[in-house]
Amino acid sequence: MTQKSDVFTQLRRPVHLLALLALIAVCIGFFFLGKWQWDRTQDILNAERAAIAEPIPINELLEQPLAPEDFGRTVTAVGTYSAINQVRVLNRLESGAADARTGEWIVAELQLPDGSNVAVLRGWAGTDADFTTPVEPVTISGVIQPNETFFAGAEATASTVVVIDSKQLEELWGRELADGFIVLQDQDPMAGSDPILVPPTISTSDVPFPLQNFFYAIQWWIFAGFAVALYIRWIVVSARGVSS
Repeated sequence: MTQKSDVFTQLRRPVHLLALLALIAVCIGFFFLGKWQWDRTQDILNAERAAIAEPIPINELLEQPLAPEDFGRTVTAVGTYSAINQVRVLNRLESGAADARTGEWIVAELQLPDGSNVAVLRGWAGTDADFTTPVEPVTISGVIQPNETFFAGAEATASTVVVIDSKQLEELWGRELADGFIVLQDQDPMAGSDPILVPPTISTSDVPFPLQNFFYAIQWWIFAGFAVALYIRWIVVSARGVSS
């Protein structure tokens, strides 16, 4: 009981009251400094997420070999479909249909103005269904995907394949292609008889968490807790000195 009384006595001393006011001010400052760093962490995350979600011209993405984090990005391109270099990917279900029908994916070579070429998954079509292949230049946007690796080495013909693999398509078409392929999401102009668009299988992954700013935020809050602990320790030690 005497120990508690001594502590309360120390708390009422002017020097300790002033120290308490200073502690409160310091803790408030540390709290807002930590909150500022936390808000910066969120701002960095939002900015980086917005950056990778922003469509990028395919030419810019292909300036260097594609990295794993590039797959799933939205890309834009202007080019002309090849009427000859086009294949059907066998046994693919119609996406989004309650009674999904088995059909085929249509993959075509898109020839870009700079002379490079990229495979484009134009969409789904029923088996042996007719569809339009534009002869004029088109502007497209879509999601870049990695080559399909299941059923590796499956046989292909001049008009049908089992998987979408740009390396295999290079051999079929005799043209060098960009790595992976684009899943078409929008096209201008688009005809009513075009294949039905399909969703991409890989979307943009999340960005790395900015640990540096996060730890800065935690650091300021730890400083606040440390300041409180020092103040309590100081009061207790002062009280012990008085009681002894």
